[in-house]
Amino acid sequence: MRIVAIDSAAVTVHAESPLLEKLDEDDRAAVAAALKRRSYPPGSAIVSQGEIGTDFFVILQGMVVVLRDGEPVGELGPGAFFGELGAMDPGPGYALARNATVRAKTSVDVGVVDESRFAELLRTRPAFRDAIYAASAQRERQP
Repeated sequence: MRIVAIDSAAVTVHAESPLLEKLDEDDRAAVAAALKRRSYPPGSAIVSQGEIGTDFFVILQGMVVVLRDGEPVGELGPGAFFGELGAMDPGPGYALARNATVRAKTSVDVGVVDESRFAELLRTRPAFRDAIYAASAQRERQP
């Protein structure tokens, strides 16, 4: 895995990231431009299982723990992403509940993409769409 980066005036990500390494410079710049920085202190829930949510998140710095039904199932760090299922627009009047809680293990900065910008990235950036779909499918196959 190679180290790649995305940069914008608001956000910089330097991480080993399966998502980012599949993108060319223009695609990485488009993703960076869509990100809005948010910070979370240790212990705070970034998303909660069962809640309706439509934002997509990329971890910029720090570590999170992923919990399903209150049990830890993994940890994610810089360059990792989550929330892609909730951000995918299933159609008018529909929304997906979060399938896990993601809690800050350390101080965490994330880049957030709202549903409309995420849909635009999927529509206009085929490499981004393909990377998201591939990673999402891989996650769903994991226990």
